[in-house]
Amino acid sequence: MLGKLFAIILLIILLPLLGIISIGIVIFSGRPILYKHRRCGYQFAEFDMIKFRTMHSNNGPTITNYEDKRITNIGKIIRKYKLDELLQLINIIKGDMDFIGPRPEAAEIVKTHTDYFTYLDKIKPGITDINSIIFQDESNIFRYIDTIRYEDEILPVKSRLALITLNNQNIIQKSMLLLLSILAVIHHKLSLRIISRFFLPYDETKFRIKLNNLLSEQIF
Repeated sequence: MLGKLFAIILLIILLPLLGIISIGIVIFSGRPILYKHRRCGYQFAEFDMIKFRTMHSNNGPTITNYEDKRITNIGKIIRKYKLDELLQLINIIKGDMDFIGPRPEAAEIVKTHTDYFTYLDKIKPGITDINSIIFQDESNIFRYIDTIRYEDEILPVKSRLALITLNNQNIIQKSMLLLLSILAVIHHKLSLRIISRFFLPYDETKFRIKLNNLLSEQIF
């Protein structure tokens, strides 16, 4: 309940910014302003996740590729600063999402790989979590691996990180993840080092190596 109340207050405060973004999209990209996509939520209930539209209207793949040509010029700016995610405050108010929780995955992917999403029986998806911080620039990963390998290479890693988020649900850890999400926009590598130090199990060496390989960084 407190999360919904805070989301309402935050949405009201952000209305001027949301208006500016909406006008910018109409001027530089046309309509529609919003983008809705079917995602899986708590206990696998489907819902429409709301975002600002950052791509040309299309029927292309769900996964955003590296330097995806579908992304509009203004969409690149909106995505860089994660402004497209702000409208998910509406999803929080509706009860579909929380502030902290695994990012909601596309319904068609969840249906195909249910075993990777068992955490949805215990937690709602959220605006941010360990996954969204680590994979902030997920499309960059597809410079090195094909998007076709997403379900085999990245989904198992995201599933493990979601379970780690599930085990880090006290108020201090949630507050820390919110702050790290803001820090990630300013200094991504620093946020990753803090994640490595305070959230990832030290004894999972193979998992850390896998993360380093996916990000092409020696951070974890």
